[in-house]
Amino acid sequence: MESTAMISDIGIDYKTNKAKITFLFDNKEVLAQAEELQDKKLNVQAKKWYKKRSNNANAYLWVLIEKLSDKLNMSRLEVYKKHILEAGSYQELQMPEEAMEKFNQIWSSNGLGWFCKKGVNEYGEIVLYAFYGSSTYDTKEMSRLLNSVIQDCKEQGIETKTDSEIKSLLESWNEK
Repeated sequence: MESTAMISDIGIDYKTNKAKITFLFDNKEVLAQAEELQDKKLNVQAKKWYKKRSNNANAYLWVLIEKLSDKLNMSRLEVYKKHILEAGSYQELQMPEEAMEKFNQIWSSNGLGWFCKKGVNEYGEIVLYAFYGSSTYDTKEMSRLLNSVIQDCKEQGIETKTDSEIKSLLESWNEK
């Protein structure tokens, strides 16, 4: 069961002395699912909600990447990874150097934009920067990536949508 909700009450159950959290769900359909789970031990995870990027923004990203790849005589993957590297999200990881290649193989199996780059952090330590593919990006991250590609397109004389059209793409969300 997964749904959006807000916490409406936090307290202590005085009979058991355990934490008690009450959620208000956005739809009533979760009640039937919850009844099936009542009195069963559950794994519960609550994360802050955020708007996901739209498919339109993602589609437009790939249209521009295609145009750039033609203009620069590079593969689409090379252009995509170049922009993930420049504007994407990553995690800095410390691990033994001999483990880095194996970690990269495993990490890269997540998708096209998932790759690692060895580097040196501000303390002079050798680290691995593990970049996330854009499929995991929120609006802010997708906006940064799309703007990076748009800037590159403008430098190459490739026509792009207007700022207001791009903003509209980033603000439109999937209808479920």
